[in-house]
Amino acid sequence: MKSVVFDIEGNFAHFRKFYTNSSSLSYSLPPRTTIEGLLASFLGFERDSYYEKMSSEKLHIAVKKNLPTRSITQTLNYIKATSVSKLNAPDEHTQIPFEVITGGDNEYKVSYRIYAASDEDYMDELQDRLVKNKLVYPPSLGTVFFQGSVENVSLCEILPEEKEGYVKISSVLPAKEIEEIKCGEYQLVKERMPRDFGANRQVKKSGSYIFDQRGETLVVKLKGGYYAVNVLNGVREKENIVFM
Repeated sequence: MKSVVFDIEGNFAHFRKFYTNSSSLSYSLPPRTTIEGLLASFLGFERDSYYEKMSSEKLHIAVKKNLPTRSITQTLNYIKATSVSKLNAPDEHTQIPFEVITGGDNEYKVSYRIYAASDEDYMDELQDRLVKNKLVYPPSLGTVFFQGSVENVSLCEILPEEKEGYVKISSVLPAKEIEEIKCGEYQLVKERMPRDFGANRQVKKSGSYIFDQRGETLVVKLKGGYYAVNVLNGVREKENIVFM
């Protein structure tokens, strides 16, 4: 498979939880569908046009939380203004809680590592655009209001591995793949997140994922295999991941 790994960073992020209605709650890291949309934007794909060619069966994605995060909640005023004159005196307004993800533990940014691998034709262009920093649309962290930057782009080999016993995994882990977690000082989080969209942005597939809130590597026994990431350009430590 053709593969690439990069970091995306920024001051703030918002990754809306798909099951929220009246309030805008956020995951602390991007779900697979958000990363899929991010990569599609780098390539200039039309909105909602890429769900099939970038499905979880054709595009393999993993994510790592590089830094601790915390959340803050702001209240947004949504107004209904039927004319310019109504902007100062709107007919209606609604207050909605809006959760924002920002750096924790004295960090002043959020940072995530994205791993992508596929045999699809668009991977050549994706690799080229990331390496040359010639993205069609600028990177954002869940919403266009929170712009980000792409850092530390590396081409890599992502190769399947199997090992009995415990193994260190850097990425977020699908809960169904875990047999046992080795005892440690973890701050474990379990979240249900979307994997694939169908027509009209309806959630087609979802799954439960486990990760450390501070981004610590988990030492686990897995029910199946995992993937080793070997960087071809640049300097990175070897990492093990499981795709979402």
